[in-house]
Amino acid sequence: MKDYRHLTQEETDILKSNGCWAENWSNVYVVADFAPEYIIRVNFYGIVRLGSFAAGMPLPGGLSVPCGIYDATLFNVSVGDGALITNVHGYIANYDIGARTYIADVGKIYMEGVSSFGNGMEVNVLNETGGRAVAVYDGMSAQAAYFSAMYRHRPVLSEKLNEMARIFSAGQKSHRGSIGSFVKVENVGILRNVRVGDNAVVQGCLRLFDGTVASTAEAPTLMGCGIVCTDFIVQSGAVVEDGAQISRTFVGQGVKLSRGFTCSDCLFFANSHCENGEAVSVFAGPFTVSHHKSTLMIGAMFSFMNAGSATNFSNHMYKLGPVHQGVFARGTKCGSGSYMMLPVKVAPFTTVLGHHTSRIDTSLMPFSYILESDGGSVLVPGANLRSAGLFRDMRKWPERDRRGASNRQDRISYNVFSPYTASDMLAGRALLVGMLSQERISGKPATYGGCSIATSSLTKGAGRYDTVLKYYIGKKIVERLSDRKLNTDNLLRDALTPESTVGEGEWVDIAGMLAPKAEIEKVLDAIESGELIDFISIEKRLSGIFSNYELYEWKWVYDHIYQVYGIHPGTIVRKELVSLLQQWLSEVENLFEDLEKDASKEYSKEAMTGFGVDGGADEALADFVNVRGEAADDAVVRSVRESVEEARQKAADIVSFL
Repeated sequence: MKDYRHLTQEETDILKSNGCWAENWSNVYVVADFAPEYIIRVNFYGIVRLGSFAAGMPLPGGLSVPCGIYDATLFNVSVGDGALITNVHGYIANYDIGARTYIADVGKIYMEGVSSFGNGMEVNVLNETGGRAVAVYDGMSAQAAYFSAMYRHRPVLSEKLNEMARIFSAGQKSHRGSIGSFVKVENVGILRNVRVGDNAVVQGCLRLFDGTVASTAEAPTLMGCGIVCTDFIVQSGAVVEDGAQISRTFVGQGVKLSRGFTCSDCLFFANSHCENGEAVSVFAGPFTVSHHKSTLMIGAMFSFMNAGSATNFSNHMYKLGPVHQGVFARGTKCGSGSYMMLPVKVAPFTTVLGHHTSRIDTSLMPFSYILESDGGSVLVPGANLRSAGLFRDMRKWPERDRRGASNRQDRISYNVFSPYTASDMLAGRALLVGMLSQERISGKPATYGGCSIATSSLTKGAGRYDTVLKYYIGKKIVERLSDRKLNTDNLLRDALTPESTVGEGEWVDIAGMLAPKAEIEKVLDAIESGELIDFISIEKRLSGIFSNYELYEWKWVYDHIYQVYGIHPGTIVRKELVSLLQQWLSEVENLFEDLEKDASKEYSKEAMTGFGVDGGADEALADFVNVRGEAADDAVVRSVRESVEEARQKAADIVSFL
């Protein structure tokens, strides 16, 4: 703590001549090099501590003005060195303000009673009426929140996590608020019981009540124009602006909420981006996206999700209230005008189109379409595996990570093809083959999870799953064997042998983090037993699992080589590897040929409709090329072709080592 002293009589006289007034001048403390000429028309109440104000404060537009305090009323406030506070129309009370912070044209900034600044606040996700309430805290990861919300079948675990949150919250309680260093607070109406981190920008907000604005120099947080926030925690690098209204909400790192978006009782994790629409009781895992005014997300869980315009869910049937929930696995997309009556459970990377009122559970049919037809729901298994959009998504998510490079709270596995989705494809393939046999025997149309499936879709879906399983398993084998000496069968087998016994069995997606279920169960057991006693120890254990993803993944892949390719890796010989590589290349070429065809549809004659509006076909083509370019130049098409060539080269390189 800095050394402060009482004002000298000379300093007191200067302050009085500057239009300042104090309830008791002996309660105004200053640093050794305090300069009173930078304090003008300021009223002091309670105990006030002032730093040094000799430096200048650079402002946008090239203006630089002397630091100091001008036209303000302070009550029990400390102000750091080099701060600039001007035009406080109401007052600042019970706050500690950091060095080089700029506060201008604000109404009131004050603490009232004791606050935990949003820590310990219970957020009712999925079920509006309660039952899955998550006690949030500054620094909470998506994974810890997932345990709290989704594992209510383990009541001891829930109580342990709630107790950790209570302890953390109690440690945050204070009767004093804080605004960190290098913060900008401008044109704010009321800021009450709010803690603001370093380098944050709080600009044009109407009201901020009872919350935390975490921020760092690496990832500054923006609280922007017209927003109203009540009971909230906002993490570093987030943006809340343009009239957004949030209450009882956690906003994770790199999240953006803007353009009038409203939400209550929601959790938004890393890099989610929502505008215009509305969310209620949503668990929004990493990269949940909604941009449209007519979209309502309610009572559901998502990650890597995109909600089209007029996406809507119903979470009650007008009987016992809003108690129904939707679980949308990673990668779900909802097309314009899509509607689902909850409860539902949708498999990974599914596209939902149309209106659906039946209870849908497509858990084991990933990469599918759910379509509306004649008032019913139709499932097209594996249809997304032919979509160039899926390939584009695989590339775009890592590029859109807005978090700072360090201290990333959420663990995000970007892998589209993984043991998690491959397990579902294996199960889905078996189900489709079984349905096809049953349909031939009974003559009845196939159904699954509240959806009908056309006969042709059974065959095509099983074929698509088989192709992608071979692609995924083969790709991992190629990556494993690259740049290794394989000139004997024993060397080949040794190269394939896993270093770890962890990874076999079922995998789970814990709010964006892919991991073996058995390892997650060990973490949960350790929490229940008291081995892990706080959130820091839990996060450390999860980070260890996350960092070993590739090691664990290979164990799972190794265990499934025979199931996918019919070759035992423990007895494999080089001749079999050559055959496997040939099969893999064939599947790669088939898969990426479909992707290129799908991408090329965007350059068809039909896609040129509306181009060259005052001319004929030649003008339409020329206009289209000048606006959109040609298929060969498209980034996705180029990447698809490069992927095929890369696969051929890697396979050839491995063969050369045999």
